[in-house]
Amino acid sequence: MSSFVRNRNPYENIDWTKQIRVTGSTHLHCSTRKEFEIAVRSGLEFATFSNYYPSTPYYPAAAMRENTVKLGQQGYVQNGDYIPEYIDFRKKFAEWREDTSIFPENEGERLFPEIPDGFMEAPNAEHHWFSDFNVYLHITAPGSFFSSGVFYQGHGITPLDKHEIHIGAGMPWRKAFQAMLDNLMIPDGGGIIINHPSWSHLPLHCMYDMLDFDQRVLGIEAVNTNCNTEYIADSESQWDEILGTGRQCYGFCVQDHLQGPKLMGRSILLPEERTAESCLRAYREGRFYGAIQGDGLRFESIEFDGRLLRVRCDREAVMLLISHQGVEIELWTGRELTYEVKDSERASQVFLRVTGYDPASKEKIFTQPMMLV
Repeated sequence: MSSFVRNRNPYENIDWTKQIRVTGSTHLHCSTRKEFEIAVRSGLEFATFSNYYPSTPYYPAAAMRENTVKLGQQGYVQNGDYIPEYIDFRKKFAEWREDTSIFPENEGERLFPEIPDGFMEAPNAEHHWFSDFNVYLHITAPGSFFSSGVFYQGHGITPLDKHEIHIGAGMPWRKAFQAMLDNLMIPDGGGIIINHPSWSHLPLHCMYDMLDFDQRVLGIEAVNTNCNTEYIADSESQWDEILGTGRQCYGFCVQDHLQGPKLMGRSILLPEERTAESCLRAYREGRFYGAIQGDGLRFESIEFDGRLLRVRCDREAVMLLISHQGVEIELWTGRELTYEVKDSERASQVFLRVTGYDPASKEKIFTQPMMLV
C-alpha cells in the first residue's frame, strides 16, 4: 500500500496567471496512423494510449511498427502471474515445436508518422478479463508498463493458450492492480482509473472496494463520449454517489475510440512543467479539469481555500455548483461563480464541484471535486 492520499483540494496553491496547460486523455485507443493524426490535430499533447488486443503499451510511439505487437511484447501474464520480461512469440512457438507460419517475417513499416516536437507520452493500456470479475470491468493505468493479454485472439486455441498465456489479465483484479502499481514509470505519478462504470454496469460497492484498495486508484471515467450510443451513457451520477461517501475520487473525461474528425474527451492538465513526468504527477494530484472539446470554453481559474470557492470561466456560461445535496447554484449567464461554505452544511454537502457549459460551442467542462469533510 502507498502512503499517498488523494488530494482533497486539487487546485490549492495554483498560480493561474502563470500556470501552463497540457491536453491529455487517459483512455484513447490509437493504433493507426490516421488515429494518431486525428489525435495530434485535435491538440493532444500528452499521450497515454490505452490499446488492447493486446493490452500492452504502445510506447514509445516512435518504436511501434505495423507488426510489433504481433511478434512480441514487453511483459505478459502466464498462469495468473505477471512476468515483466519480453516475450518473443515466434521463439516461443519454435521452442514448443509449434507452427510459426502465422507470424509476419518482420516488424514492417513504422506505425505512426513523425512525432511532433514537444509531444509527450507515457505507457498505458486497457486491461480486462480479470479472473474474478465479469468481462465488462475495464481498467486503464496511465504511467504503468503493466502489459496483459496477447495479440492472437482471433486464431482459436493457440499454443499460447495451451501454455496459459491468454487474451486478458487472467488474474484477480487486486493482484492485477498491484502489478499495475508496481510497474509505474515514476513512483509519484500516474495511477489506476476505472473505465466507463455505467457502460460496465459496475455496482457502487465494487467501485468502493477498488478505490479503497489503494489511494493510487485515482478515480473513474465520469464522461466517456463513446458510451452514449450503447448500454448506458455517462457516469456523472455515479461519480456524485461515490463522492457523497466522503471518498475523494477524480473524474476523468475521455474518448474511448477516435470517431469523427476530432478528439471529444480530454483532461486539461495543470503540471508544474511541460514533461511527461510532471503530467503524470498532475494526474496523481488531481491538478486537471475535464473537457469535451478542449475549445469554446475554459476555466480561467479555480480557487478554494477551504471556505470560499471562486470559479471563473473565460466567457459567459451556464455554471452549476454541485454537492452531495444536488445542485447548489445554477448560474445561467455568468463568468464567475462564488460560494462560501457554511460550517453547518459541510457534513451534508460533503464535496463541491463545478461544471460549465457554453450553448454556442456546445463545450462542457468539469472541475475536480473539492472535499469538505
